[in-house]
Amino acid sequence: MRVAMLLGLTTLCFTVGCDDSRVKNLEERVSVLEEKTHQLESEKAKSSANNEARQLKLENCVDEANMEFQKDVVSNGTKGRNGLYSVPVPIQSEMEKKKQGKIEECRLLYSK
Repeated sequence: MRVAMLLGLTTLCFTVGCDDSRVKNLEERVSVLEEKTHQLESEKAKSSANNEARQLKLENCVDEANMEFQKDVVSNGTKGRNGLYSVPVPIQSEMEKKKQGKIEECRLLYSK
């Protein structure tokens, strides 16, 4: 008799304890959270790729400003025996201003 009563109580506990609506609700919540997590990971990856592309554009723009400055030095300067170029101070000053303006433009275009 005790065994039958114990078996009956055990069966009752299992059937009452497993509420399908609670499990289903938890499964739905987990599913929504997983979906949001994937979405956030995707947005993070996209943002990271955009940042890398912007950084590369900034570096290329600054390199271009430096190359343009070098061209100006060669075209406006006089090459010395040591291979270096001599540029008159007023011209060099203007070339440096132009270079700094270009670098500032690069920063405005490609920095956050």
